[in-house]
Amino acid sequence: MVIATFVSGLLMFAVHIFGGWMRPEEYGLFVTLLQILNLMMIPALGLQTVFAQQTAAATELQQRHDLAKSTQKMLLICLCVWVAIALVVATFRGPIRESLKIANPVALYVTLLLGLPQLLLPVLLGILQGRQNFAWLGGAAIVNGVGRFVAVGIIVALLGGQAAGATTGVLIGLTTACLLAGWHGRQVWLGPAGASRGNFDAKAWLARVVPLTLGMGAGLFMLSADMIAARAILPEVDSGPYGAAGMIGRGLVAFTAPLAAVMFPKLVREAAGAKSGVLGQAFLGTAILGVLTGIGCTLAAWVLPDIADRFSALAAKKKILTEIASLIPYFIWSMLPLALGN
Repeated sequence: MVIATFVSGLLMFAVHIFGGWMRPEEYGLFVTLLQILNLMMIPALGLQTVFAQQTAAATELQQRHDLAKSTQKMLLICLCVWVAIALVVATFRGPIRESLKIANPVALYVTLLLGLPQLLLPVLLGILQGRQNFAWLGGAAIVNGVGRFVAVGIIVALLGGQAAGATTGVLIGLTTACLLAGWHGRQVWLGPAGASRGNFDAKAWLARVVPLTLGMGAGLFMLSADMIAARAILPEVDSGPYGAAGMIGRGLVAFTAPLAAVMFPKLVREAAGAKSGVLGQAFLGTAILGVLTGIGCTLAAWVLPDIADRFSALAAKKKILTEIASLIPYFIWSMLPLALGN
């Protein structure tokens, strides 16, 4: 599972390699749309954790009935949230396109379509996690990463697609992962015979989901909102270098996140046993890892323009590489507090 998560994350990050085949303004738009997609996911952020807990705890027949009913209701709520977002986007599509400098409306519409599987996937992954079906939980993650990487590579590098094509590639990978996770968790969300007798306690679900959503959503908002503002404020051609440097900075948060995930069970046990050493170890480990990564990225940014002169393929893009390199240290060190906060 750890390997699957690492491979999936690496491939989804590697998609940005194909930004070299896109015009700077189109790559900037692509990164912006990905950050909008992250913000669209906020309402569903806590669902995977809650569904993993509920699925693992559903051992009795009535509990399985309740779980099936709750799953169906939450999937319906996610659909309603997506419809509400779609109506807002449809109503204000003109100002949105003007603000984000979207020349091809297909890019906006594909991003909107992406919102639906993005909202549904945490529920379906939570079911697989709760059933301890780690083979297909990891398989869905890998399919998402591989599908995204391959589809974006074909559409952008081979077919000459731009932001609209790249977002279509993301849609292919995400939808495939969603279908795969849904199929292998169907016994839970369809439920046993007589699942209609299940109960859905909306108040209890809100009490579980809302705190997680608010806590995780705050971090995701800080991670994503700046790119949207930069696209609206800066000249569109400058959003490309800004987006590329920003993705490296966001990569620091993603790079240090596994340490926090590994330490989480120990923190829970510490809270139960009233010990006090693990939190400090987790914070110190994340800080050391983050600082070392920051130093490495800063040094790499300083030497990148000189390295570009040594390779003909990079020399042709030295100007834009220099612009990206000048921003990397600022992004890396600005993202370090967020990594520590997580």
